[in-house]
This record gives sequence, C-alpha cells and structure tokens, in this order.
Amino acid sequence: MKQLFTRSLLFIGALFVTSPLYSQGPAPDFTVTTSDGQVKKLYQDYINQQKLVVIEAFFTTCPPCATHAPLVQNLYTSMQAAHPGQIEFILLSTLISDTNVKVAQYKTSKGLTMPGVGNNGGSITALQPYLNGLYGQFQGTPTFIVIAPGTGEVFFDIRGNSPSQTIALLQQKIETLFPKECSLENPFGSPLEEVKITVDAPAFDTSFFATDIYDLTQVAALQNTDYILKPKKTGSPYDGLTTYDLVLISKHILDIVPFHCPWQIVAADVNHSESITTFDIVTARKVILGITDTFPNGSWRFMPDSATVSNGNCQDFVGVKLGDVNAGPCNDSLASPADSRSLPQNLFFRERAFQPGESARVALFFMENNELDGLQCSFDFDPNFLKINTVETEILEDFDAESYHLGYDHLSFSWLQAQGQRLTAGTSVLSLELTAPQGGRLSDLLRFSGTGLAPEAYSSDGQIRPLHLSVLPTLSNFFISPNPAEGHFSIQSTMENEGFCLIQMLDVQGKIVFEKTFPAIKGINRWEIETSGAAAGLYFLKVNGEAAGKVVIK
Repeated sequence: MKQLFTRSLLFIGALFVTSPLYSQGPAPDFTVTTSDGQVKKLYQDYINQQKLVVIEAFFTTCPPCATHAPLVQNLYTSMQAAHPGQIEFILLSTLISDTNVKVAQYKTSKGLTMPGVGNNGGSITALQPYLNGLYGQFQGTPTFIVIAPGTGEVFFDIRGNSPSQTIALLQQKIETLFPKECSLENPFGSPLEEVKITVDAPAFDTSFFATDIYDLTQVAALQNTDYILKPKKTGSPYDGLTTYDLVLISKHILDIVPFHCPWQIVAADVNHSESITTFDIVTARKVILGITDTFPNGSWRFMPDSATVSNGNCQDFVGVKLGDVNAGPCNDSLASPADSRSLPQNLFFRERAFQPGESARVALFFMENNELDGLQCSFDFDPNFLKINTVETEILEDFDAESYHLGYDHLSFSWLQAQGQRLTAGTSVLSLELTAPQGGRLSDLLRFSGTGLAPEAYSSDGQIRPLHLSVLPTLSNFFISPNPAEGHFSIQSTMENEGFCLIQMLDVQGKIVFEKTFPAIKGINRWEIETSGAAAGLYFLKVNGEAAGKVVIK
C-alpha cells in the first residue's frame, strides 16, 4: 500500500485507512467493439497508457442498473474532469440478446456518455473471468470492477448497501488509485520545507508538517465529507528582506513602477492589512534595522490562505515570503532577480588617529557621482573602544530617525528615496560623531558588520551594488614632476597605510577636467596623470579632496 505522505512529511494524529480489495492477479486482456463502432483493447488503449478503467457489468433491462445509471453518469463526468485523459468507464452487457444497437438505445435513454458494448461487440467474452468466479462470487448486475492503470490490478465488485453508497465507494477506490499529490511551492516552483497543514473536518481535526508535497487520499475520515485545509510556515522575517524591497514597495505606492505579479502584492503587504501602504515600509524597516524581530502575522502567507475540499482531495498552496518583493522575476515589474548585482562600490572615510577620549566627526562618502534609490549597511564596534554619539547626513533626502537604529555595539542604516537622488562625489552621505575612549586608528575601530545588513547601494537603473568600506589614507610630501608639464606629469606622495587615492585636476573656474581613483600602498606612491587634450594654463590638484599643489600645462 502506498504510504500516505512522502518527501519528508510527518503526520501528527491518528489516521485510519480503508482496507483495499486485493485481486488474484492482473485483469485478462480483451478486445471489444463499442456500440459506436470503436475497437478498444484493454491494455493497449487503456492500462498501458496509464489509464484507469471502470467496468460496469449490466444489461439493458436490469432495474437496479437503471437506478444506478444517473449516479454512474455523474461520477463519470466528475472523474473525467478530475483526471482528464486518465480514466474511462465501459458498460459491458451480460445478456446474450443485448446487441450493440440495444446498448446504444439504452445509453441514449439514460443519458449515458461512456462507451458501451453488447454481446455482438464482445461484452460477455470480456466479462467471462468475472462471471466465472475467478475474482470472487458474481452477485448479479450491476457489478462494478476497477482496473488499476499500469499494473492492471483488479478490484472486483465494489458494492455498498445502496446505489449512492456504491457510487461513493467506487469514487473512493478511484481516488485511492489516483493519489492526489498537492504541491507546496514558492511562486517560482521551488519546494517549500516544513509547512504545517491544519485539517478541520466535522469529525476529524489534525495537523501535520509537509515538505514539497502531501496527499490525503487514504484518510478514511476525510471521505464523503467537506473539510478546510490551512497552511502555515514559520521562519525568520529577515530572509530575503533588504532595503531594496522597500524601494520597490515605495515605487509601487507612488505608482512609479506598480506591481503586476500577484505574489508581489501579497509579499508587499507585510502587516496583512489587505492593502499596501507606507506602514508596510515602516514595519519592514523596523525588522531590517533590528528594532523588531517579527512581522505582525508571521513571515509567510499562502495563496490561497485556506481551501475547502472534500473526499480525500487536497489543495496546491503557493507560499510567499513577506517583504521579499525582489525574490524573483516578474513580467512588467521592476523586481529583479539576484543576477541584477553589479560591481562593488566603495564607501570611503578619511583615516585619522584618535587620542584617548577624543571625539570627532567622521564623514562617509562616495568618490564618484551616484544616482541612488536606496542604501543600507550596518556597523559593528566595541563600545570599550568606540562610541557613536550621533548619526546625521548632509544630503540624503527623507532621512530621519526612522532611517537608522543605534544600539550598544552596532549601527544599522536603511535609507530609500523612490524618486531617486543624485549624490555628488565627495559629499558626506553619513556623518558620524565618534568618541574613542582609548584612542586608536579609525580604520581599526569602525567596520561593516559581518552578520548584520548586507552593505548595498541601489542605483536608479535597478542595479544592486555591494558596498565596501574603504579608507582614504593620510597623505604627505606631494611632489609634482615635471612642472610645467606637457602631455603628462606624475604625483608622488608618501602614505602611512594602503588604500585608495582620488586625484582631481581643476581649472581656475573650479571645473574638474581630470578625475581618477588609484590604488595606493603604504609608503611612497607615484601616479601618472595624462593631460593630453587639456588646454594650456594653470590647474589646481586635489588628492582625496585635499589640496596637493598646482601644475602648469604648456
């Protein structure tokens, strides 16, 4: 007997299954000609094609057969709808005088649409193994025989105490041979693990955990009754959630790029209010910043939320991780899969040495112009060596106290601007007032978190750019040669530690005519500057924003 649940599935509660009717072997093959002239072979046309066959042994003047007829037709219609192309009913007459013509007339009079076969079509020959007691005592018409797909296993004389009970038992046997496995997946077809399914039936309540699939066909208490199935999945609200998801939700709210996928609309409604509002962004950002560690109604929601089914059937459920609107592709949507990630971007600060107890304001900035929709990062620090007193910005629009969370030993930052904002190179993105109780170098005291928010910048063209925290070293002893220069010149400087150097050349009006970031090593560095194309005249040099001298271009 097939196990009730498969693929890492644990059932909680007592289950009772009906005992199957075992046969003495597979069904003998037969060939018949139906009342509409079709030649059909049991194995070639059905069993070997993985089709289930239901045979009704009947005759056209059988009163009980006439009573069963409308019920059989209803079952035939529903089973073909439930299992299209996988099931067939066949009427086989036991009466010598029933010709195919009489069977055709009987079908018309009773409104039957399944194939029927009279004696001259081979019905009695096909029924002979069942009439002679090979599979059990033949008790008269109607007798129903179910032949399993693939194996040809026979289930003989499925019979109840009334026509309706017989039909119910027949349906139960059919569904048992067609195990209905229902899926538990995310919107992209990947299986979900550890989904709790609650079954609410009139006389049978239970719950179980399933991974990927589940089925209920062999639960006797769920036959011939309606019941409610409700899925639930627990998990961390942080999974798949970033500030970029908040950017996309904000774009939807402002109708800049609305969601079109149903799963995105479900995912964006993190507070389960049946609408998408700024409050969903506020709720999700509190989770991102570590202020709260749960969503109001859990981290997952299913489509549908629940289902009413019957007769051992189940329901496919699609689970959606709340907040993660960027989980995968969606047509006509800005939501992007993980492959939208691009080259890393450096967020810089200037190196400095703190004296014990000294406080200073430290700026974090980009060395290139950016058009950003959002930014997130988190910092870890040892409060014995570093304290962050205030967090401010010079340029970020919509930045407020809700944009960050300052804890005892960490700072989490999440900023978004759905309309996009241009950030000028060298301008302070974040300004931190720091105190170093025991002194030390800033590069040793401040670092991105190894376990907090993934440091990322979200450009307005939809790119997700990983952030690196980089130090601009202390520079000294600038030396420019040749000066005056023609075509090119070099800048030499001594650096106290390795890092990056942004070299800029400005004309007398302050316009940048050359700009490039160079890697630098601890000690003496020499950077070659190409000036071909620059007009003759006086130019001012800056290295990491600091004045580095003047050069004359001939």
